[in-house]
Amino acid sequence: MGQLSIIFIIGFLCLFSYELPASVEKISIVPRLFWHIILTFIPILISYLISSVAPRFLNSEKSIGKFLESRFGTIRLLLEVLCLGTFLCNLYLLDLLEFINIHLSFFPFIELRQSIALLPLMISLIGVKLVFHSMSQGDDVRYGELLSFHIKFLLIPLIPLLIYLTTLDILDRLPDSVLEFLVKHPYLFIGLLLPVLAGAYIFAPLLMRFMWKTKALTDVVLKERLEELTKKSQTKYKDIVVWQTGSLLIANAAVAGTLHWNRRIFITDTLLKYFTDDQIETIVAHELGHIRFKHIPTYVLFSCLYLVSYPVFLILIEQPILKLLPTTLLENYPIISSAGSLLFFILYFVFGFRYISRRFEYQADLYAVSLTNKPEAFISALERLALFNNIPKYVRRIVESFNTHPSIHRRIEFVNRFIKNDVGIMRFYDYLLETKILIILLPIFITVILILIF
Repeated sequence: MGQLSIIFIIGFLCLFSYELPASVEKISIVPRLFWHIILTFIPILISYLISSVAPRFLNSEKSIGKFLESRFGTIRLLLEVLCLGTFLCNLYLLDLLEFINIHLSFFPFIELRQSIALLPLMISLIGVKLVFHSMSQGDDVRYGELLSFHIKFLLIPLIPLLIYLTTLDILDRLPDSVLEFLVKHPYLFIGLLLPVLAGAYIFAPLLMRFMWKTKALTDVVLKERLEELTKKSQTKYKDIVVWQTGSLLIANAAVAGTLHWNRRIFITDTLLKYFTDDQIETIVAHELGHIRFKHIPTYVLFSCLYLVSYPVFLILIEQPILKLLPTTLLENYPIISSAGSLLFFILYFVFGFRYISRRFEYQADLYAVSLTNKPEAFISALERLALFNNIPKYVRRIVESFNTHPSIHRRIEFVNRFIKNDVGIMRFYDYLLETKILIILLPIFITVILILIF
């Protein structure tokens, strides 16, 4: 599920790094709209064909059935990447942004107007997800609930970005003297984004409660056990709430909020219905581990480091390389101008962030079994989570590198190492080296930026 947001944000970056041509011609709306629709629905059509053919082989002994079953996650990932590819075709080959600016020119806010171009990517990603969910869950799910879930899931990373675009639209209406000052001091734009980024983490619980249907935990016995667990871990939080997933049967738990006065622990109704109290206790203890080791503030720090390291990359690496390339090449292939920035984003967030995230998951797993002293209950909980959420237990490492969580198989192996008192996992009892490096790098990059500017 996690890679959908990353692909969506990559599409967002591609869109707003795209430079409109100097001359704009009137575009015939019917044929251009036809091809935009065709490209948008190509990944969905391929997904549907695979979902129609695959069940005939998955239950057979044929080698192709075993191949499809073992590569199910990879196929879905490739189709989601294809969604991004067709979106880029819409953007660069069919001038999607130009098409929107011409036919929606009556909308005065330029940045927000251009964000409408994300709609084809959003439709493709949700369509692929719906088809694959139908393939794995059958007809029990209500598609209205599923559609609403995925729309909200994509909106979560988009809302802070839309707030930032609104800010840019407002700034664009400021006097010319103010705009000239901002152009001379581009680092101020980073300062504008920082409050949006911090607010997204601080007020995440309120956003989640607004977007998802929740209710108070009414199971008195379980609530008392969880309260005792939080006291044992010395964790401060505001409330434990139950997320209503309806027919989706999503088994999950989460912690949201960097400050204890608005921090909430979320558990889904599926956990309450199908998991034992011991299993739920270990799952919540895992979430408490994220709080104990300050993983959420570290994610904020990681995001802030991107904001201050990207200008260094832009000034010292990308711009000198672009100056070496022929001007005609950059004019004919505008995607080259943004390729370096996109590559930096992918390496930073898709590989760097997710590597750290997987390490944090191991750390939270260790905390869960240490706090509860119920490793067997946690192992059984992991197995049931894989069953309900349709997560394969075994994942190839190359596919796992795109995921925020290690595979279920490797997480169980890690817990078994705890049971055997493996000294190799002792480093997970303290703040990881990756966190310490982030704390050191942030002031270094800020200093470098100040030197480059002044």
